[in-house]
Amino acid sequence: MKLGLLALALLVSMTDCAGPRANAHFDRGFALYEKGDHDGAIAEYREAIRLRPDYAEAHYNLGIALSGKGDLDGAIGEYRQAIRLKPEDATAHYNLGTALWGKGDRDGAIGEYRQAIRLKPEDAEAHDNLGAALHGTGDDEGAIAEYRQAIRLKPEDAEAHMGLGVALQGKPWETGDPEGAIAEFRQAIRLKPDYAEAHTYLGVALDKKGDHEGAIAEYRQAIRVKPDDTEPHFFLGGALEAKGDLDGAIGEYREAIRLAPHIVLTHSVLGGALKAKGDLDGAIGEYREVIRLDPDDADAHYTLGGALKAKGEKQAALGEYRKASELDPGEEKFRAAYERFSKGLKK
Repeated sequence: MKLGLLALALLVSMTDCAGPRANAHFDRGFALYEKGDHDGAIAEYREAIRLRPDYAEAHYNLGIALSGKGDLDGAIGEYRQAIRLKPEDATAHYNLGTALWGKGDRDGAIGEYRQAIRLKPEDAEAHDNLGAALHGTGDDEGAIAEYRQAIRLKPEDAEAHMGLGVALQGKPWETGDPEGAIAEFRQAIRLKPDYAEAHTYLGVALDKKGDHEGAIAEYRQAIRVKPDDTEPHFFLGGALEAKGDLDGAIGEYREAIRLAPHIVLTHSVLGGALKAKGDLDGAIGEYREVIRLDPDDADAHYTLGGALKAKGEKQAALGEYRKASELDPGEEKFRAAYERFSKGLKK
């Protein structure tokens, strides 16, 4: 999704109805915003609106300035004012959609992007952002259609090809259209060779096909471009583990954790790799970290129980099996492990 806002409104002449003072404050606000002085711009636009409350362009530009300061609620209010005054302003609908998306209101964003497209059907960025919003709600078919429209209108838009690839691929652990996704990711990379996210997602798509070597090459490209992005390190670890390179995988998982220590899944897979290497103490440490981050993760308690059992810490293992079965009593493997191990200790 392109989160950048469409351009500020620049009025060449407003002397017919706005009055010279409102115009002057508007012009100063525009100049200050262009220089990066958002606070100054906000003050000038507010003064222009005080002098002329129905000044749609001033409300619109004030919305952009407030958004630039991170005040999305304020921006949304100003865009709504601009739309009330000029309902057919496609850019105001577009920017309102972007602000609503930033606030987590996906349905509201979708509605505004649709309005922007109704008013300006050839707006590639509105189609692109609508595609991203639809994908965010799980409507991949709708997203695919919008991304294709964006590409038809702007074939050299790397982000639209990337978005289409993501929608075709589906979520990382699901099966989608890998061939179609691969083609779109490659096109995005052709247009923007240092597009780290496209390299990462291309790697995921290649991984799904079993092409671990190709995937590894793409993850390494992503890391070259964005070394502090945790995702390619995580996925590279998985591809190396699939190739049997446990040491390499462990190194990448550790780097992913250094960059984002709060992600539970990375600690879990690192624990699994350490256990596979015979490092039970290391594995136990990672499983305990998973539980610290998510105490109600029944599977983590179960897995920790298995590692403790392998280490000979029977009572501790029994406690973890018990906890897993208590957290998820409907899971047969948790209950069976607890009952079986409990009986074995009683003999």
